[in-house]
This record gives sequence, structure tokens and C-alpha cells, in this order.
Amino acid sequence: MYAALARAVLDDSHRVKAGEDLERLRQRYPRASKDELARRAIRRAALQCAAAGGLVAGPAAFFGALPFGADLTYQALALNRMVLVLSAIYGGGSTPRSRAAGVAGGLGAGLSSELLRQGLVRVLRRSLPGRPGLRTAVGALAGGALGYAAAVAVGRFAREAFASRRFLAALR
Repeated sequence: MYAALARAVLDDSHRVKAGEDLERLRQRYPRASKDELARRAIRRAALQCAAAGGLVAGPAAFFGALPFGADLTYQALALNRMVLVLSAIYGGGSTPRSRAAGVAGGLGAGLSSELLRQGLVRVLRRSLPGRPGLRTAVGALAGGALGYAAAVAVGRFAREAFASRRFLAALR
């Protein structure tokens, strides 16, 4: 897990993938403004994080255990790539400091949603002891909602910061 996060900061592979993601968005929506492209990038990352959160939290609510960090790495990397795409949309360069800021934001949001999912699984196990199917459904929906919300929060913050350019100036 930590090796993948360190790689995201130290090498350019995530920056290259983010550039490819942005190019696909521009090809698919050639008349879209920067803000429209940013909203689409945020939505895509949010859906990816929601799927990861739902896939982990649903079965965990059924079985009663959620392995810590099961989707944390995926979410942190997805959020990092989203931040890199947003930076590229608004003309920010990819410096080691900006990549580190992207990883830190992604890791913070992923970790907070992970901790909330852990607590949710415990609450579901106690409040619905004889209803494993209902626990699974509620756990998957709530886990997905937490992943989605974390991605939207990071995305909106990054979009506003990059659009105002204050954040980009601080990272150079």
C-alpha cells in the first residue's frame, strides 16, 4: 500500500495516466469548458470510490470484519489521479510538491471514509444481529456513499484551489 502511494509522488506514471484521462475527456467532450471537464473528472473519481467503498463495506457488514485499508490504497490513488487531472485542466504543472499534496489529500479523505466505514460495520453488526442480508445492503450503500462523498469533497476543494491559482503558486 505505502509503496504505491510513494510511487505516486516520486514517479511520473500517475501524471502520465492523469494526462491520458484528461485527453480522453477532451476528446469525448470537445466543447466542454474547464469547469465542465473538472466536474466530469470529479464525478468519475467519485463513482470509482463509491464502487470500491460499497464492494468492501457490504460484505464486511455481512461477515463482521472489515480489513483495514482494503480499499484505502485504491481510493487514495484514484483521488490522487483526480487531483492531477484537475491540476492539468487549470494549467498547473506537476511538481513533486503538487504530487505530494495530491497524495496527502487523497490519503486523508480515503482514511477518514475508511474509519467511518469501520464504525458503520460495527454499528450494523450490533443493531441488525439477525439480518445479514439487510446488513450487507445497508453496509454497501453506506460504504458507497462515504466513498462518493470523500471524492466529491476532495474534488471540489482541489477545483476551487486550482481555479483560483493561489494553491498552485504555493506549491511552486
